[in-house]
Amino acid sequence: SDFGVLLTILDIESGFSSATKWSWYLLKGFVNSFRKEYSEILLLEFGVDKPGDMDFLLSVVKPDVAVMTNIFQVHIDEGQFKDPEDIFEEKSKLVKALKNDGKAILNVDNDFTAKLAKKGTVTFGAENEADYMAGNIQQSIEGLSFILKHEDKKYEVLSPILGKYQVYTIMPAIICGHLFGMTIEETIMAVRRYNLPPGRLSIISGVNDSTILDSSYNSSPAAVKEALKVLKEIAGDGRKVAVLGTMNELGKESENLHKIIGGIVPEYADVLITVGDQAEIIAETARGKNMKEVHSFKTSDEAAKFFREKVKKNDLILAKGSQNNVRLERFVKALMAHPEDAKELLVRQEKIWQARL
Repeated sequence: SDFGVLLTILDIESGFSSATKWSWYLLKGFVNSFRKEYSEILLLEFGVDKPGDMDFLLSVVKPDVAVMTNIFQVHIDEGQFKDPEDIFEEKSKLVKALKNDGKAILNVDNDFTAKLAKKGTVTFGAENEADYMAGNIQQSIEGLSFILKHEDKKYEVLSPILGKYQVYTIMPAIICGHLFGMTIEETIMAVRRYNLPPGRLSIISGVNDSTILDSSYNSSPAAVKEALKVLKEIAGDGRKVAVLGTMNELGKESENLHKIIGGIVPEYADVLITVGDQAEIIAETARGKNMKEVHSFKTSDEAAKFFREKVKKNDLILAKGSQNNVRLERFVKALMAHPEDAKELLVRQEKIWQARL
């Protein structure tokens, strides 16, 4: 976010609603601004929620390298973007703002980002011809593997991260490391050691020898589809359970997009549990597709109370939903084999979040 970029540059945390914490963090940021030594490379995520956000971010930082992975249908609620084309127009400002000697690293498998490819651009993909190409993508409960082809060489890449779509985040990481002086072999070793933050398809042990795929951080239609693929593709003897929450910030497209998800869930899961008002549309649509076991709840706590005693041995349980008014990390905590590890393993465990809906 715009505010998050500033905090990252000053190397300080958010004080949320605490005036005392803000006073301390701002003082720390003021002192940090006088440091003689600073990191050689600053990595920032330029998240945009509405038109104009990128303009502000670019007024703060002029990038030397710009990475664009994908453009999806998100943030299309009232006051945000109209459609994916509108999102692309905003995000493309990042590449257009590059310095003359700057580098754009683009996914050529995405129709939007591929439009920006030109001479001097570094490209990556798995389907279309690119400077860095991924092939033979495999997935198991242990993570991902694929073959990376660059110029006339091939490299085996292993990662503990789940989701074949993550190839499109791993590849630009390798490219960035290579651009800044690392060998490709060194970048691949770094990828092997990297784990995502909590709530991004983390593997957690559940009650009754079940396994939880915790993707409770946030949700969108494209992300749900990819998470469902992971649920289906991971081999196992138990049931595949999809716990899906409302997808926020979809505006007038919300009903239709929730219906689309409901229409495909029966292909990927044996049991569906939904949380939230809009998510009930997913449940209704799945029932219309003759899915046998479907349950709907208003809150994560209600869903957890119902399902905890019904978990079977070897169940594989996917939990994915948006943040506000869904909070599926609460569902996950209730089903954890070791809930005492929640602070370490789950997202939004700070006191400020515990007090919110």
